[in-house]
Amino acid sequence: MLETLVALAIAAAAFAIIVDFSMRALRNWSRGDQAIAAMEMITRSIGRMQIDFAGSLPVSVPGGDGAAVFFRGDADSIIFVSATGFGSGNRGVELIALASVKDGDDIALVRTRGPVANPRPELRDPVILMKGRLQVRFSYRDRNGISTPTWVERKELPAAVAVEIFGAEGNPILPVPALIMLPQNYSAECFNPPSDKAKIQVRCTEETPQNQNPDAANNNSQRRQRQQQP
Repeated sequence: MLETLVALAIAAAAFAIIVDFSMRALRNWSRGDQAIAAMEMITRSIGRMQIDFAGSLPVSVPGGDGAAVFFRGDADSIIFVSATGFGSGNRGVELIALASVKDGDDIALVRTRGPVANPRPELRDPVILMKGRLQVRFSYRDRNGISTPTWVERKELPAAVAVEIFGAEGNPILPVPALIMLPQNYSAECFNPPSDKAKIQVRCTEETPQNQNPDAANNNSQRRQRQQQP
């Protein structure tokens, strides 16, 4: 009888150790799956933003004097004009907005869109790019690489948008900010103005970068003049 009780005690202790090990393994497995799912969500979100920013256009502020382009950005939200192909007109130009909004205990990064008009219409078609106990923060880089927390209707688009993502405890999820570049070349509208130019004005400046050779700038200007010829 004594030997039987000892064997049962040993078996119970071994069973408890196995159960504890199994529970720890399951928790680690679950955390691993959650981390993979979170990184996939962040990757898809950044990819969507890259597509939108790749089509960004230096469109003048609707109703303004043409001295500034329509791009407003702060730490929590951005609104700009992008040639997505789904807007009105033959070029599909529309407003794109990205904003971090509170959703219960979570934060959601929401994308909305709408036509370019004055006054600005209500944006529609909300899409949640990412959601969770996280924080998304934007900042902006100029052509000289200088970072600024806001970019509001300047004479040109930012050279890049930096995206930082933090966890619930404020720890960075990405080791470095995701830097999304914006195009700095001339748009097609500079050489082929749209028929509804009064509604959509595209900025086409002749600014020469400081590090550019003047002869190269002259060659670029001559090339643009040839492209404008019928």
